[in-house]
Amino acid sequence: MTLEEGRTYSLRENVTGAENEECSFRFRFGEREAEFFFNVTDGGIISPFQEDNEDIWQGDAVEVFLSPDGNLEHYFELEVSPFGVRFWGEVTFAGGEKRLKKLPPPFRADAARTKEGYAVQIKLPLAAMQGYDRAAVVLNAFRLDKKADGRQELYALNPTGCTTFHKPEYFLKTWKKNF
Repeated sequence: MTLEEGRTYSLRENVTGAENEECSFRFRFGEREAEFFFNVTDGGIISPFQEDNEDIWQGDAVEVFLSPDGNLEHYFELEVSPFGVRFWGEVTFAGGEKRLKKLPPPFRADAARTKEGYAVQIKLPLAAMQGYDRAAVVLNAFRLDKKADGRQELYALNPTGCTTFHKPEYFLKTWKKNF
């Protein structure tokens, strides 16, 4: 499957793939930056984080994992809380082990409460993605939904079928070459 820029997608439950209309996602790659848009219609927000690069994945957040050159053993993880707290990490796989290196976030994120929940817009400079190749870039988008009872529900653009998002084999192409 190849994703279409500008098209709105609904994220699905990550383990079962069940339909869910609580989070929509769309993206665009421009001349200088990539933009990612999320709209969440679940108003129950749990996100106590205040500093960039805290482990915001432990609360409510939206995420994009992307490989700028299609290499599934090296990708970037960007996350934003409903209140605009950002996370940026470089993920590599070496000898079958995942390694995460937290880095200063190079992207801007605007997060706003909406009547139904929250919306996030992320602007990532293309220069921040080492090895960026528009014809090769792949990604997956996610939502983490923390519940008051401690559970966390996971949603994905392309569900991984398990309890983790770190399955780069589920990343999707974002460009289709026209011949």
